[in-house]
Amino acid sequence: MSSRKSTSRRSALQKSAALLAAGTAAYGVSAPPKPTPGPPSVPKPARPTGASVPKPGTKPPVNPTPTPAPAPVPTETVAGPFKYTPFQLPLPIPVELQPVGVGTSPYKPGDCFHGIAPEYFDRRISEAPQQLWYERGPEKYYEVRMQPTTHEFIPGVVTPIFSYDGFYPGRTIRSRVGQPIVVRYWNDLPVETSIHLHGAHTPSHSDGSPHFFVLPGRARDYFYPLSVPMLNGQPDFSESPSTMWYHDHGLDVTDHNVWRAMCGFCITTDDIEQALIDSNVLPAEQYDIPLCMQDRALNADGTLAFNPLDNNGHLGNIWLVNGIAQPFLKVQRRKYRFRILNGFNARFTEWQLSDGRPFMRIAKDTWLLPKPIEEPTLLMSPAQRADIIIDFTDAPPELYLQNILSQVSGRGPQGSFTQRAHLATPVPFLKFIVEGPPQPDSATIDMTTTLRPHEKLDPASAVGVRTFDFHRRNGAWQINQQFYDPNRADATPTIASTEKWILRNNSGGWWHPIHIHLESHQIISYNGGPPPAAFAFKNDVTYLTGNGVVELLMRFRTFKGPFVFHCHNNAHEDMRMMCNMDPRLTPTQAPARVQASFP
Repeated sequence: MSSRKSTSRRSALQKSAALLAAGTAAYGVSAPPKPTPGPPSVPKPARPTGASVPKPGTKPPVNPTPTPAPAPVPTETVAGPFKYTPFQLPLPIPVELQPVGVGTSPYKPGDCFHGIAPEYFDRRISEAPQQLWYERGPEKYYEVRMQPTTHEFIPGVVTPIFSYDGFYPGRTIRSRVGQPIVVRYWNDLPVETSIHLHGAHTPSHSDGSPHFFVLPGRARDYFYPLSVPMLNGQPDFSESPSTMWYHDHGLDVTDHNVWRAMCGFCITTDDIEQALIDSNVLPAEQYDIPLCMQDRALNADGTLAFNPLDNNGHLGNIWLVNGIAQPFLKVQRRKYRFRILNGFNARFTEWQLSDGRPFMRIAKDTWLLPKPIEEPTLLMSPAQRADIIIDFTDAPPELYLQNILSQVSGRGPQGSFTQRAHLATPVPFLKFIVEGPPQPDSATIDMTTTLRPHEKLDPASAVGVRTFDFHRRNGAWQINQQFYDPNRADATPTIASTEKWILRNNSGGWWHPIHIHLESHQIISYNGGPPPAAFAFKNDVTYLTGNGVVELLMRFRTFKGPFVFHCHNNAHEDMRMMCNMDPRLTPTQAPARVQASFP
């Protein structure tokens, strides 16, 4: 790039950032009042009194499997300009969104400005005739209004936020696999939005592509089949979704809008999973609890602290579970299922129970695993999900779910993947209060339980290779030395084919959680070796460690494009660290001919 072009680009970015800053102030979100000259500062993590957070320039303790610290004593927590006592409020459980109709559309003709996915009218429009998806029931219809409201992250501190129907998190959508839903989203916000159902196998029109805006004062209908692709003429239930989440995905505003609290859960079951629940192998719904884990930072006036000029990644100092700072949950002495969502904008987490008992992990991202996996800790990047079973039968009266990972900037965790840096004193997010005697009707799942069949893709079936290099150039985030362009197809795979993708991190040690829309991916090599146990099956998010390389297999089925893949550090996404993939019915270029690699 010439000096003139570089200067021009930098000026344009600065101008755009200034405009965003002005717009952000109009929405009631302000940057910290006195910005520090030079690179944008990142709020320091808050902690209970006595916690040890590494100071800049010091080396935190490194231990891949640290010994659990004693359970913390609730004391006053400092969160920027505010103080509060943790574990005083009960954990809020997101309520269920109720349909406005089943089978017959309740919508009035002509009142939706953006239309509906064409697949709603003709199931054969966007897929090959042999690739029709599985469908078992009539559509359910929902209506949601995106609107400003206020929320108390900390008791007594009123904060303006964006919301789905005034709820944070948004109300949970529950349905069965094969029962399609249509959601009409009205935008009553002063900013454009785009809603992405993360983890869904969904038509392009309804996927929440960043440039498919719902403009202020307008509405858009999203058609979600909530289904599985067909395999050899039969539904592929190895691809059945379970734990999904919806969140804003608007071009250049995702970081801001998600920081303003725009997210919620979508949970589905198929016959296989429902049979496990009905037979008491998996916990019933009242013992199945979603946990949206996030952080936020506040200004002195209670507004959200957000710096639109910080493209490295926003970290907060208030520790939230389902929108509340450090709540508690009363549990019985039985097995519970927790659906943990790393809903942070930029923070990686490593979860540990305060008494050291391991997690029984049953799902990664959207999909159940073939069998449970025992993990002493859970390392999670932004946007990843982990379904776990915790058996409280013999637990102490008080137990804490705590983060032990040290991270002080959007760069990612301190240390390396194999030698992670841990906090000297963990940060507890959620307190469990264990009550009563052991319950004889506790779920029967154990480490030998079969959950879901898994079809392993064959590397020999790949028709070619694509390489994507993730870069930091002149402070900007790119893939293959290009910014995202919604009008450019960066990959044109053929439907019904399998490809090998190589994701290479050349950004100078920064970590990147890479989310690939539409299809699951199976990792065949992680940093030159076998993938971690939970990564060996299906994923929709894979984090690239500092200078790491991941090789994976992608199989494209059912829907034509465009779809995107991108870094899920939302600031990096907004900086255009994103690509378009455009699956097509007929071959275009062989992958080997469009491969790009920039060492």
